[in-house]
Amino acid sequence: MYREIMAKTLTGKGKINQVIEKELFISNDISKTLGCWIINLKHEIIRENLDIFVKGSYDIQLWYALNNNQKSEVYNETIEFYEKVNMSYRDLKVIDNEIYTKVYVPKYPSCTSMELDENKKIKLKIEALYYVDTFQEALLVVNCSDDYVEDVSIEEEIVMNVNPNYINDVVSTQDGEEHKS
Repeated sequence: MYREIMAKTLTGKGKINQVIEKELFISNDISKTLGCWIINLKHEIIRENLDIFVKGSYDIQLWYALNNNQKSEVYNETIEFYEKVNMSYRDLKVIDNEIYTKVYVPKYPSCTSMELDENKKIKLKIEALYYVDTFQEALLVVNCSDDYVEDVSIEEEIVMNVNPNYINDVVSTQDGEEHKS
């Protein structure tokens, strides 16, 4: 036996496997790179019909040495991004056109490669992973087992579960008498 139920359900899934390659020129005195940190990730979902985009930014902090490793400094820059999510949707009977979205970041942006070339340019490779899920109210068809017992009517449930002596029992215990069930 099959039944139709209405529920808020997962209607679409998507992901962005983000790889950004960036080239920086900071100074002619740079002697080597010491480290790169990615901080302050901010992101939001932008919807345009069924197209979904992730818009956001993060800060890179690049630590480098100058003057033959005699001095070090930190370079700061904010990277902004706006990328379309590759979505796949389930074919469901949708009840409501309102779409709820949720973004997950299982792989926070991180610098996976950094090198200083002979022209004193720093080449960075930054990778991140974003998952996006969409939810909507939809009509679902579910399979019920054959040994399904019809729901009990409200009158039958009252007879089965309501204690008709509840008030008397409560008053008895408040008067100090022993409670008998």
